[in-house]
Amino acid sequence: MTDDDGFDSAAAAALLEQTTAATRRSLTARAPLLYGGWGVAWLVGLGAMWLSVRGQVPYQGPSAGAAILLGVLSVGAIVITIRTVGRATEGVHGQSEVRGRIFGIAWPVGYAAYYVMLSALGRQGASAQVLGLVGAVGPLVITGLIYFVGSAIWLDWAMLAMGLWLEVVASVGVWTGPVTVLLVNAVAGGGGFLVVAGYLLWRGRR
Repeated sequence: MTDDDGFDSAAAAALLEQTTAATRRSLTARAPLLYGGWGVAWLVGLGAMWLSVRGQVPYQGPSAGAAILLGVLSVGAIVITIRTVGRATEGVHGQSEVRGRIFGIAWPVGYAAYYVMLSALGRQGASAQVLGLVGAVGPLVITGLIYFVGSAIWLDWAMLAMGLWLEVVASVGVWTGPVTVLLVNAVAGGGGFLVVAGYLLWRGRR
């Protein structure tokens, strides 16, 4: 159907569907790297934090070295994610390009807001246990929600499954205490990413 200005709505809808599908295929091809980056960051980073607090009585919090390691690995995973999405939307214009940019911006904005909130909790006198719990589950909740958004944008079922899994892990892990939650998140969260990365890599080679 064409309106008075010569705009073909059916053709526009078809073009949008084609560009979305093309972006989804490109993301699928690069997805193992995207999932693998987060898997390594959390398995190694959160694992190191757990090792640094294991046996603490009373709980005092992870060492500065472990926190810095997790921060560096997380930044690396965010950069990989942004670059992966950027390459997938390279050459794509219009709404699909805007969606990709918004998705990429959501990562630094979400994490920056999270760390500001964590700092504010510390200044307001939150205990080490509370800061430990919020610090452990916050990244999972943020990442899971962004993955939900990504699955809605590109109809990516792996993203949807990963987003749901991260919310489940965060919701269960927070009840285990500030020490054990780090181990739960490292194994279930980081391990979950690596499992999905391995599956997508295997599927892509079939």
